[in-house]
Amino acid sequence: MPQAFHFSGRFLAAALCLLAGRAAAVTNDYAAVDAIFNTHCLECHGSKDPEGGLVLENFETLMKGGELGAAIAPGHSAESLLVKMIEGRFEKEGKTKVMPPGKRKKLSAAEIAAIRDWIDAGAAAPTVAQAPRQLVVPHISPRVPARNPINSLAASAELIAAGRYGEVELRQASTLGKVRVLAGPVGNINAVVFAAGGAQLFAAGGQPGASGEARQWAVADGRLLRSFEGHRDAIYALALSPDGKTLATGSYDQKIKLWNVEQGKEIRTLSGHNGCVFALAFRPDGKILASASADRTVKLWDVASGERRDTLSQSLKEVYAVAFSPDGKRLWAGGGDNRIRIWEVSEAAAETTNPILESKFAHEGAILNLVFSAEGTRVLSAADDRTVKLWDAAGVSEKLLLPKQPDWSPALAYVGANRVVIGRVDGTLAAYDLENGKQVAGEPNQSAEKSRPGNLAGKLKP
Repeated sequence: MPQAFHFSGRFLAAALCLLAGRAAAVTNDYAAVDAIFNTHCLECHGSKDPEGGLVLENFETLMKGGELGAAIAPGHSAESLLVKMIEGRFEKEGKTKVMPPGKRKKLSAAEIAAIRDWIDAGAAAPTVAQAPRQLVVPHISPRVPARNPINSLAASAELIAAGRYGEVELRQASTLGKVRVLAGPVGNINAVVFAAGGAQLFAAGGQPGASGEARQWAVADGRLLRSFEGHRDAIYALALSPDGKTLATGSYDQKIKLWNVEQGKEIRTLSGHNGCVFALAFRPDGKILASASADRTVKLWDVASGERRDTLSQSLKEVYAVAFSPDGKRLWAGGGDNRIRIWEVSEAAAETTNPILESKFAHEGAILNLVFSAEGTRVLSAADDRTVKLWDAAGVSEKLLLPKQPDWSPALAYVGANRVVIGRVDGTLAAYDLENGKQVAGEPNQSAEKSRPGNLAGKLKP
């Protein structure tokens, strides 16, 4: 009897340990569930025309449910409609309904388990004040001077703003001489933009995988005016509305946020992309916002309502650059498939009213940036084949090929009508005359080749 009792006690202790381990594994963190929804579900269950009326953009809309009723039964994952759908156990009108539908990538067993655990733990709301995660890496001393890439550029009448790692350099537009350094957000400064008149500057970056931030400074004295925080990953795209009242930020978290500049408060979040938002552009009238993404699409958004108006999905790879013509009638985009695509955008930008006009092989590498001249007659493009080209906007014909750059040149800015400033990944900065293609300021280009005018499209592979 004592031996039997001793065995039963050990068995009971082991069982309790297993149950305790199971309880510890159950997640009560909505953030993990939200990340799964962002990856798999928002194409069909965003706020714009959600399938079945079910919106998965945040905790409140998830718990509200859809046309079929509540999606979540707290404490009972097996009975929850959402779980039945992602596991393929829900039938309607004799047909099995599965989320995500069709040939889209299904959730992994681990992702489904995370959702079930959260529901079984009570489907608690997200915590309100979570401290940003801090990235801790070992310190490794470099053997040679580290490069300090220029990731972004913007120009005013008198100054150039160059975004590097954790800081923005202000330089004279004429000589490129350094004026002041502004301490920026953590991480790479992926986007910079001057307000009209050049009195204020906005810059955006953040800590990858943790948080994104944009900052606003007074240019005259470098005084920090405010910060814009809310993204869950680094910010890659930044655009300021023509009236200067609305700031748009796009992040690796696949979200676009609109901010009230004067108050520094978020207006709304735009969801619908399934990849990083790499570029943003307001139409000159401020009514439509274009976004370019790693999900191979360009989307058009109504700024006033936040509704998605159209999705332009002709691109074959990631889209890194997007730009409206100054008259707002044409939208240019470029990315990983080496092509420039041009759409005619209607007044309302509604679906089926924005036909594609041009798809042109433009570079031998992925297109990293597109910038219109102020008068709208010319466009600059830069690619990872280390080339920068000048295009006639009307005929989409190549006018000038600048000397081959010593490294990728993701940062471009017009200075006046006939000069471009180029920022490179190797950390160098240079200005070129667009009449003759000659460098006129900045660090020397050791790998420079002669510029060659003319349209080379016929000599490039289709």
